[in-house]
Amino acid sequence: MSLLSEPALFTQRIYALIHQESALHADFLSSHLRQASLAYFKQPGKCLRPRLLVLACLAAGGEADDAMPAAAAVEVFHTWTLLHDDIIDHDHLRRGQPSAHVLGAQLARQSWALPEETANDYGRSLAILAGDLLQGQAMHLIAGAPRLAAELKNLLLAKMCAELYPQLLGGEQIDVELSFRKPEHCREEDILEMMRLKTGALLSYCAWAGVMLAGQDKQELAAQLAQFAEFCGIAFQLQDDILGVTGNEQRLGKSIASDLREGKRTVLLCKAWQKLNQAQKEHLGKTLGNPQCGSEELEEARQIIINSGAIEASAKLAQQYIDKAENILDKALPDCEDKQNLRQWSQAMLNRKH
Repeated sequence: MSLLSEPALFTQRIYALIHQESALHADFLSSHLRQASLAYFKQPGKCLRPRLLVLACLAAGGEADDAMPAAAAVEVFHTWTLLHDDIIDHDHLRRGQPSAHVLGAQLARQSWALPEETANDYGRSLAILAGDLLQGQAMHLIAGAPRLAAELKNLLLAKMCAELYPQLLGGEQIDVELSFRKPEHCREEDILEMMRLKTGALLSYCAWAGVMLAGQDKQELAAQLAQFAEFCGIAFQLQDDILGVTGNEQRLGKSIASDLREGKRTVLLCKAWQKLNQAQKEHLGKTLGNPQCGSEELEEARQIIINSGAIEASAKLAQQYIDKAENILDKALPDCEDKQNLRQWSQAMLNRKH
């Protein structure tokens, strides 16, 4: 199987493993919980994390088949963070479909004709529980992998629970805290640290785990590819924030004004703020995080950011992170097909449109 030439086939294999998880179809689960848990798997994601894990395994001399259960596990792990993240960020769309908590509210209204506020409370509770269920299934995919030794399973699960999980939560907490700070009090270094923990940590884990699956004696290569992946993760998030202002709504599956409406604190915003005059700052400050703002006000705020030069500055920073990542890759691996595949994977961080 070629991961780059047949990405659709790879995604199908990953999602087939996910759908085989018996707990997601257990009789004791309510129909609502089952639907919310499986909602984000109906519209396949980019599978960047599973692909990285398998590519790292191959680069370290391992077998793709050995890595597939762990690859499916990191996709499920990533998905539970999306369910919870969408609640925290008040995002109503994910991949062009209703977010899990919105779906839950719809189910509540259909089933019991609940009033809107009560249905929304139910939807949020349902999505939290669905995310918790997926956490357990991510771990079970590793624990139940038939080709992995018990010692290796324990190693992968220990790092997931003791390191990755706290890092992700720490990054999310920084993100939440930043949303309550005034724009002038948000520092770029704090936002980059949030990106490192919230996005870079999971990618770093994927690369590390992939190498470990090829052999636990490859600690140096595992550390190198983990750092490579972390830098790529920060570049990914920088590009994500750019697309959140300049992207195509159909491709993104959400409004390009959603980041502004939610008052998301980004490197893009920090760089723009440094260039704005007082009148522009006042308009942007009144718009950020204001759900009452109309489309004209949001569009004006978007244009203020675009015209500030922040897009170009953020894109330059993202490229710098990719350059640092690829420098590590050059030192870690000799010239070979596996190295080229990892390089192409890293370039996808910036070349994507959604």
